[in-house]
Amino acid sequence: MRVPVRSEPDAFRLTVAGALAVAVAVLVGWLTKPLVGAAVFVVVLILAAIAYLRAANPDRRTPLREASVAVHPHGAAPGKRHVLVVANETLSGAALCERILGDDHERVEVDVLAPVLTSRLHQGVSDIDRELEHARARLERSLAWAHEQGIVARGEVGDPSATSAIEDELRDFGADEVIVVTHPRERETWQEHGELERLRRELDIPVTHVVVGDGGS
Repeated sequence: MRVPVRSEPDAFRLTVAGALAVAVAVLVGWLTKPLVGAAVFVVVLILAAIAYLRAANPDRRTPLREASVAVHPHGAAPGKRHVLVVANETLSGAALCERILGDDHERVEVDVLAPVLTSRLHQGVSDIDRELEHARARLERSLAWAHEQGIVARGEVGDPSATSAIEDELRDFGADEVIVVTHPRERETWQEHGELERLRRELDIPVTHVVVGDGGS
């Protein structure tokens, strides 16, 4: 939640804005009618509040960015490019392989994160056994595919909260690039909604979206 007044400069700006709103309302009311002036005052306050709330908030935490720049206990070896692949769908396809490997195939280390994709109901009642099994199977198939492509990869099943899972992975291993692999958009889960936008907003490293085939997860 955003704190309305975060500092003395904020308080000063709000005071000045309030005084200007009053002055404009009084002037309009004097030139027209008092009721019109009051309406102008209310409109100005609403517009000012909307502008303030939409402005960038320097107090807002960015946990993904913080995790990406932290000291990583299990980061990539020196000289290696470290790629985090978020496997919302089983990894497959030549385009994905090319994106992961880049130009230097022998200097890439890959971490595959398979989030547990649940329904709101199942997560709410902590009934995620089936989804957990799906995530494990998706991870196994993804790692098998990676090894077939000659990609050095390790992986784990993530937290049901996609953001928390990615944050944990970044904090532990770091990344030079994040690749989010999904199924077609019509099968997007509530956990995936907004995931790409948040990653791109918070991270200073490349974030790529790859849609793979319609295989089950």
